[in-house]
Amino acid sequence: VRVDFNMTYEEVIKIIQEEFFTDEKLHYICTTNPEFIMEAQKDEFFKKIINNSDLSTADGYGVILAKKYLEDLQGKDASTIEALVKGVLLGVNELFKKDKVDERITGVELTEKICEMCSKTGKNVFLLGGWPKDKWGRKLPMYEDFATETANVLKKKYPGLKVVGATSKFSWKEQDDVETIGYIKKKMIESNVNNIDVLFVAYNHGKQERWIVRNNNKIPAKLSMGVGGTFDYISGHYVKNPTFFEKNHLSWFFRLITQPHRFKRVTNAFPKFPLAVYRSVINK
Repeated sequence: VRVDFNMTYEEVIKIIQEEFFTDEKLHYICTTNPEFIMEAQKDEFFKKIINNSDLSTADGYGVILAKKYLEDLQGKDASTIEALVKGVLLGVNELFKKDKVDERITGVELTEKICEMCSKTGKNVFLLGGWPKDKWGRKLPMYEDFATETANVLKKKYPGLKVVGATSKFSWKEQDDVETIGYIKKKMIESNVNNIDVLFVAYNHGKQERWIVRNNNKIPAKLSMGVGGTFDYISGHYVKNPTFFEKNHLSWFFRLITQPHRFKRVTNAFPKFPLAVYRSVINK
């Protein structure tokens, strides 16, 4: 699975401004985390979507540490025990700040920075999808369209941000595509724009990326990005990770405590993902 490492938010924003917004192509970004990589092992089409993306950023310290782990063992004929010890020590060193790792690019922060850039440069955005859930994963009734609610928060935070439209009315399923695209084009006509500069799609990983590759050329959208649960955090529905958990790379643990419905997804990131990386080494 392709991941573009050693990138900062500033570098990603520069690529978007100087490359994606200036050529005639349509682009999409994948914020690739351990869940993406685990899903890609079972789904070749999803793996192809990630590998064909214009940027596949490293979303999660697990991905970054896996890269470092594999680099440390490259060209070495490590025993089963040696490979295990190296992996454990790498994790312990990171926990106690003894080993610096590359900067990760999270979907939430990248969405915020893209919106900030758009507010300063006159670019427009469209928000699609999203639905609030309680901590057990049950959908909550929306007093306002969730994407619209998120858009209102972003407009207050980034004055001048041009939001062509926002809607959570439609699903990711192909049977809804015609109605969804029709709604987006209606909003484009109302806003007097010929294209969407940035389309944020919040249908959870896999589903949102499939929607993008099916539809971004029909809108068109210069840049599309699947953002998963980003609307939950921007709108304030979920609390962002406290500094302690963030600094100690324990975001997964905080999410497990506050959002028990994520149990299966969290276990994919830890311990299943590091174990899969370990097995890939000893099974060579």
